[in-house]
Amino acid sequence: MTSWAQLIDKLNARLLPYIGPPPLGPYDEAPLPPTGAKPCPVCGNPMDAHTFDRLQGHAPSRMHCPR
Repeated sequence: MTSWAQLIDKLNARLLPYIGPPPLGPYDEAPLPPTGAKPCPVCGNPMDAHTFDRLQGHAPSRMHCPR
């Protein structure tokens, strides 16, 4: 091990009794409910109602808003 890694290991060993182990996640909470369709930033309609033209090569993709 390098001296830097040894220093970090010593620091972790000294701090662990005071700060405890790292939190691993909110496993005791219920999952979030599903969100609705995201609105289009241009027209405000749901993104599910839009069509997209994905062109070949280096041409940019195009989005068509519903009318």
